[in-house]
Amino acid sequence: MAERTHLEHFLEKAETTLEAAQKTFEDSQRVQEGDYGEYIQAQRNLQDLNDELGTLMHAATPEQRDQLHRTQIQVNQLQNHFILKR
Repeated sequence: MAERTHLEHFLEKAETTLEAAQKTFEDSQRVQEGDYGEYIQAQRNLQDLNDELGTLMHAATPEQRDQLHRTQIQVNQLQNHFILKR
């Protein structure tokens, strides 16, 4: 079972990472190109987050797993946006 504080900390980190990646993606959609290095870093951050999600899901309770799964869906959707934009 994953510790509640660890899970809460991870979900806060996930939310922050998702918000930053979303902003980077939106910036890249504008007429002027965004910072390519920032774009690549956002993709790496999303992949790291997805990797950590997979690890946490193995130790989570069913309720925690549901919460983590919803976060994983958000991460995957944003990763797909980055890939399709390219």
